[in-house]
Amino acid sequence: MDARSFPWVCAAVTAACAACSALPDGGVALEYDRAGLCAGSIWRLLTGQMVHWTARMAWIDLSTLLLLGAWVEGRSRRRLVLALALSAALVGAGVHLLLPDIERYRGSSGLGSALFVAGALDLASAGRPRWLRRLALLGLLLLAAKAAAEYWTGTPLFSGPLPAGVEVVPLVHLLGGLGGGLACVVRSRRPSTADQGTGGKCGGA
Repeated sequence: MDARSFPWVCAAVTAACAACSALPDGGVALEYDRAGLCAGSIWRLLTGQMVHWTARMAWIDLSTLLLLGAWVEGRSRRRLVLALALSAALVGAGVHLLLPDIERYRGSSGLGSALFVAGALDLASAGRPRWLRRLALLGLLLLAAKAAAEYWTGTPLFSGPLPAGVEVVPLVHLLGGLGGGLACVVRSRRPSTADQGTGGKCGGA
């Protein structure tokens, strides 16, 4: 594999999230904490999306991030970076501004949702076989259905049981997906050589 085509960005982001999740009590120091953020710990808007409530949650989130990220980065590294940046910003702002009851938050699934949407929209773009476009659109519908099911049941479908007092936050998946969609709008051209070379209420997703 050519060094320029290796998914360096995806691998680095996944490794950083894994390292943060593995730190002893790292979640407490890095999780989104509304009181800590208001006291000046601005980094928690980002680092809260790098730590997890359980080992299973970390495994699911980071496996998704690595696999989808490698595929998106293989198509366009700039699109990957843009999708991660936009989704991280939207999720951080959304948790803080739209979910005032959430005091603490952990989870990378917003980033994974961004990459899922970015990849699906790439497959659904003009010039693709009709069956592939339909499959991509079906994937987007299933993502929306997953968020709806989690909203109504309050139970995560894949990450397993969460600790007592922690709720799944479907809005995070939708905001992350929005970030992935915006990245595709901004980077709407086809991939190029340049692209390739370069205690209150708690939530989790």
